[in-house]
Amino acid sequence: MLKKFVLTIRILLVAVVVVYFVVMLGGCGVSNGTSAASEPKTGYNVVDSEGTTVHLQKKPMRILSQSLTFDTMILGIVPPERLIACNILGGDQDSSFIVEETKGITTKLKSFTLIPTDLVLKLKPDLIILPNTAKPEMIATFRDLGYPVLVCKSPTTIEDVKEDITLIARALQEEAAGAGVIAEMDRQLQEIEVVLAQQTGRPPVGLLVSQMTSYGGKNSMFDTVCTKARVTNGIAMVGLSNGEKLTKELVVKADPDFFMVSAPKKDDRYGSQKFKDEFLQDPAYQGMKGLKNIVAIPNRYLYTNSQNCVYAIKGIANYAYGSIFDLSEEHLIKGY
Repeated sequence: MLKKFVLTIRILLVAVVVVYFVVMLGGCGVSNGTSAASEPKTGYNVVDSEGTTVHLQKKPMRILSQSLTFDTMILGIVPPERLIACNILGGDQDSSFIVEETKGITTKLKSFTLIPTDLVLKLKPDLIILPNTAKPEMIATFRDLGYPVLVCKSPTTIEDVKEDITLIARALQEEAAGAGVIAEMDRQLQEIEVVLAQQTGRPPVGLLVSQMTSYGGKNSMFDTVCTKARVTNGIAMVGLSNGEKLTKELVVKADPDFFMVSAPKKDDRYGSQKFKDEFLQDPAYQGMKGLKNIVAIPNRYLYTNSQNCVYAIKGIANYAYGSIFDLSEEHLIKGY
């Protein structure tokens, strides 16, 4: 009995000592803030357009984007040496506002929807910027590989453009440059309003002839540009939203004052001219007043959704009203 009693006492003493040390260690961890869970991280966080927190170890110096839109925004915020690849259309004068800025960028992305994983592994970007229309599996793959991915909204309004620029500038730690871009946009937008306020009468109806037959309706950047240019977008006028197909019947119903077609290109790799010819020669449209007023417009005005959309507004207004805006000094809007 005595041995049992002594053993019990020893067990109790050991238990008390263990509890004491556990309490002391726990108290020290709380008081001095040195526990592993509370270790501060290096770098900074940015919340993207989808609400995802993106952690960046340092200011990105090797930036990769999927689209011409975001290439244009990025190059308005930082110099070209920080962009490690660009969309293949970046060097196309008809489609791009960044021809000069992309001359020294040797890696060109040929796809408009995909960045090859092997290219990402080769280039080792410290930030990838993608639109919210990008394939979720591509975004997930890059994040699983450890690359920070910032998802931005694919712009359909002027405010969307400004929000993307603000977000990208924050991620690049170049907030002042982003603010400079927006300030220049606002200056030109005010100029546009003043000039177009002098136009009177019914806004002309224009209709876009595009190989993307489901593009250009309500809730598209093209519709926003037309509205700002004081031009009635015939596609939206007949009730179509962006993504809904334009039919022959709706073209006739729109009965536009003028048709907007892509300007001729030396390298017509996508058969644009053939499409335009077949569209405009369709027997269903013969006799329409718009066929007497076909205007060829550079693609950078028809399909822009970057900060340079202000030049697209001016350009389309010029085609509708005559040369009311001077575009001789058109350039990439930069904040640096």
